Amino acid sequence: MIHAVRKTMLAAAGFGMLALVGNVAHAADTIKIGVLYSMTGAGSVLGPKQAEAAQMAFDEANAGGGVNVGGKKMKIEVVQRDDETKPAVAISRATEMVRTGGVKIIQGGTFAHVSMALNEEAKKHNFFLMTTNGVPDNFFEKATKAPYALAILGDTGMVGRGTVDYLVGKHKPKRIVFLMPDYAYGKGAWAGAEATLKMHPQIQAKVIWTPVGAADVTAQLIQAMEFQPDVIALGQWGKDLITALKQAGEMGLKSKTKLFVNWIIDLVAVGIPPEILEGVDSQTWWYHDKSGVSDVEVSKLTEDFVKKYEARFGAPPDPYIMTAYFGSKEIIRAIEASGSTEPDKMYAALMKNPNFLTAKGPATWRVDGRPRYKYNAWIISGLPADKRASKNHWGRIIDSHSGDAFLPDVKSLGW
Repeated sequence: MIHAVRKTMLAAAGFGMLALVGNVAHAADTIKIGVLYSMTGAGSVLGPKQAEAAQMAFDEANAGGGVNVGGKKMKIEVVQRDDETKPAVAISRATEMVRTGGVKIIQGGTFAHVSMALNEEAKKHNFFLMTTNGVPDNFFEKATKAPYALAILGDTGMVGRGTVDYLVGKHKPKRIVFLMPDYAYGKGAWAGAEATLKMHPQIQAKVIWTPVGAADVTAQLIQAMEFQPDVIALGQWGKDLITALKQAGEMGLKSKTKLFVNWIIDLVAVGIPPEILEGVDSQTWWYHDKSGVSDVEVSKLTEDFVKKYEARFGAPPDPYIMTAYFGSKEIIRAIEASGSTEPDKMYAALMKNPNFLTAKGPATWRVDGRPRYKYNAWIISGLPADKRASKNHWGRIIDSHSGDAFLPDVKSLGW
């Protein structure tokens, strides 16, 4: 009887050891990647879609057998968390992933202040960080950026730099009013515009700040018109942009001056009544409809991605959804190029092999951790309702914006 019990115990122990070995082997064949977006809070209008796009890229890699790490295929295990659009929560979740979850790679960033918090956390724990939203300009300063942090989109200052550079080159205005939202994003965009305006002393410019969430900006629009501008450049976001454009329309400003939206994404544009957006030009990071664009390569890259995304989600992707997807693709490329999941080796591999493709076109990673794209942005003119193929086709591309004015020189950032 005792002998039988001992045999049973040994057998159980044997099975336990086998299970343990099996779990270790499974863990060794899996790459854990943290995905940290704003699933709730103010960023929740975009965060869940960013997370879906990241998951799509990682699912594609797994469907192909996994990621090639030094000749061995390894599957990706996504560890998804919600930053709640709060820096403190993002720090807590990132710390949990790295310290107890075995995560060395984190992708995220819906709101800029959260991305900055993640950057600080990446400094402490040396994980590989891929942010896919717009971040403050100082993210890229050598003294600020975490050693293995990248931002595939860029900084908020580029919004202002791009606006000035495009307007000066295309419309040659003598007087510009910047109607800007009075918070961090608006301040960053205006700083970029102000720096670029210094290169064009012939232009008179004025900035007028609008309160976030204001129901009425008529007073600010009147003040803007008193300056007798050739262009009013609107920097608001979401409902604030709808309010500003609607009231500008009610005042008949479209017939008195040019209205230009500094930065827009589809999720905002489709919420603006067509009659308000009609004929208004807007700068955007990327647009899902490249019909009429002469660059065949970029048109094909866009078409392929849009078809793939629509097949899965039933609607065209927003610009920041696109950057989330290709941020994930660059994580995969870093792993395969380095043959490692170690952050320092992954980062070094991308810096050694900086050229890559996205639906935006060719790009090259810079030493400061951001890419230089062939096309910085596109200019889209809003379409009336009867000219829209669907609610998502809110405008047509009328121009592109390229050139070095979009990005600051790396030396100015300490590199």
